[in-house]
Amino acid sequence: MINQQYTTVFIDRDGTIGGNGHFQSLEDFKLYPYTLEAIDKLKRNNIKVFGLSNQTHIEDGKMNYYDFFNSLISVGFDDAFICPHSEKTNCNCRKPKKGLIDQAHAKYYFENSQSIIIGDRYSSDITLALDCDMLGVHVGTGKQETNKRSNCDKVIYVKTLKDAVDYIVK
Repeated sequence: MINQQYTTVFIDRDGTIGGNGHFQSLEDFKLYPYTLEAIDKLKRNNIKVFGLSNQTHIEDGKMNYYDFFNSLISVGFDDAFICPHSEKTNCNCRKPKKGLIDQAHAKYYFENSQSIIIGDRYSSDITLALDCDMLGVHVGTGKQETNKRSNCDKVIYVKTLKDAVDYIVK
């Protein structure tokens, strides 16, 4: 049984599906043991699952956009929306700006009110969710930040991606 009628889930990479919350090369990045099953569980319940990531290292040449995109598709994401820019570029796609969600809307039909963003950072992932009127699910893995919006009813707090998926699909 799906909790409410969520149709679309965006999931951050670093600190949410693996790693330690900081940039790691494709070779060094390790998924958490439950990640593949969690993504598959969402998909088995007819929920679109998209990767959502800021990757400054694409702009500075330390990572190839297509290699990064394909690494996300290989773990089961239906699609991935990636900001390749650094903060100094001042683009409209770097989380918490809404550009990546706008890109997703250009390709797919979904209602923000039926969508979720799962991530480890309040400053980017959860802020974007709240700004887009989506449910934000903050995971306790990855980079830890001080919660600046703790009294908000549009944010769920869980330990891991597995716990987030168990909340979404009961």
